Amino acid sequence: MTTTASSTSSEPTMNPNKVNTLKFLLLLLALAVLPASAWAKTLVLTGATVHPVSSESIDDATVVIEEGLIAAIGTDLEWSADAEVIDLAGLHLFPGFVHPATQLGLVEISSVAGTVDTSEMGSINAALRAEVAINHDSYILPNTIAGGVLTAHIMPDGGLIQGTSAVVNLDGWSWQEMVIRTPVGMHLVYPAAAVDDENNEDLKTINRVLDLARHHHAASLAAAEGDAAPPPRNDQLEALAPLLNGDQPLYLRANRYDVMEAALDWADEQGFENIVLMANSDVQYLADRLARDDVPVILRNVYALPTRRWEPYDMAFVAPARLAEAGVRFAIADSGGGMDIANARNLPFQAGSAAAHGLDKADALKSVTLWPAEILGVGDQLGSIEVGKRASLFAATGDALEPMSRIERVWIDGEEYDLSRDHGRDLYPRYRERNATMQKR
Repeated sequence: MTTTASSTSSEPTMNPNKVNTLKFLLLLLALAVLPASAWAKTLVLTGATVHPVSSESIDDATVVIEEGLIAAIGTDLEWSADAEVIDLAGLHLFPGFVHPATQLGLVEISSVAGTVDTSEMGSINAALRAEVAINHDSYILPNTIAGGVLTAHIMPDGGLIQGTSAVVNLDGWSWQEMVIRTPVGMHLVYPAAAVDDENNEDLKTINRVLDLARHHHAASLAAAEGDAAPPPRNDQLEALAPLLNGDQPLYLRANRYDVMEAALDWADEQGFENIVLMANSDVQYLADRLARDDVPVILRNVYALPTRRWEPYDMAFVAPARLAEAGVRFAIADSGGGMDIANARNLPFQAGSAAAHGLDKADALKSVTLWPAEILGVGDQLGSIEVGKRASLFAATGDALEPMSRIERVWIDGEEYDLSRDHGRDLYPRYRERNATMQKR
């Protein structure tokens, strides 16, 4: 028997109103997950003196920003009629400063333990990820942004093998939204006591853990190829695999020049080739070796006193100039912890002080913008005003390395930041008016 289709379908039909409602809800959901830059119009910043950092300054220039990225820079540009145009005549436009080593967002009040989340118990914390502990609502972040520091390398602390760090925007609704790159590298402290003690227990612990991690990784590879049973899960050992493979830099921390030299010798013995040395101003005494081996340096705290009686008072201030003269790649940081976290906004002034003590002025600016971005692996996104890079910029009244210059406006990924969120700026007019009132009495 042959059957024919009925003219009336037996399948249920959906109410057209419900269909439209469903489509509308799906549209709202799609729009909700779009990045904020997708909503933004073209932004045009005109009239400022632009300091690209990677090239010479441009007077009365224009920067065009589209979807959070720099689309064009020049003096004779065209843009769409619906673009938002902001006149910055008389101001200077700089890329946001990049803090190369800090615990911003991990510490609120350094003397109150409940507001400090920088480390875990124990000496081996390779699996620790600094970014997951960031407090995006920290009161210190708006204050730091108002100082032009828009990006930071957030690092863990505590123990011998300390975990991995992350590069983040200092503005965002969560740590996931703030992260630009993670993991940046594995952090390890070389024990100072190992310089004079080849049987130092801390160094033995580090070596033993690295050996275990190598065996664990080898066993995991064999298991993946079907040649062996998988080893027991171990988060700490697994977290070290990218470092041992050479896929992740080692951020080697050491102070005192003999400790630094021993640490570099140890790293060579271990076969680590991708190293960033995080050190104090003693690092200038190893400048020739660092330049020869192309080991970049994060110089911690130009504002430091000499530690030896024979050293001149400006020993720390001249360290950047000596590194530059030797050809060492470096970035300037503060100590990264303690009270320096609340004063991270002063990072550019350390570079300015280095310029006053012999560092080329252009290099001083690079030491807190382009060079840290390159060392941290985000030089293709940050550190200079170039086409294709993130539009994280600020407009200042003058030289950004001078304390008397005032930052007037800030953009992070093309979106203007509300500087009134900085509590200090909020209080300034209140106390200015009070002082004026008191003077009249």
